[in-house]
Amino acid sequence: MNRRVNPRAKLTTAQAARYLGLSQRQMERMRGDGSGPTWFKAGDAINSPCMYEISDLDMWVRTQKAK
Repeated sequence: MNRRVNPRAKLTTAQAARYLGLSQRQMERMRGDGSGPTWFKAGDAINSPCMYEISDLDMWVRTQKAK
């Protein structure tokens, strides 16, 4: 059975970290200094989670290989 992941699927920081093989803390640091993948807030509240689209994570990985 061929299961495809929706590239527009949204992941939390913890899920994105697992997807990339990084720690959640490393994801938070990269988000803070602007060196990580594109992310967005899933709402207007101060405690709304930061989310990542799988396609953005994959694109970020490709850019890291070029360095």
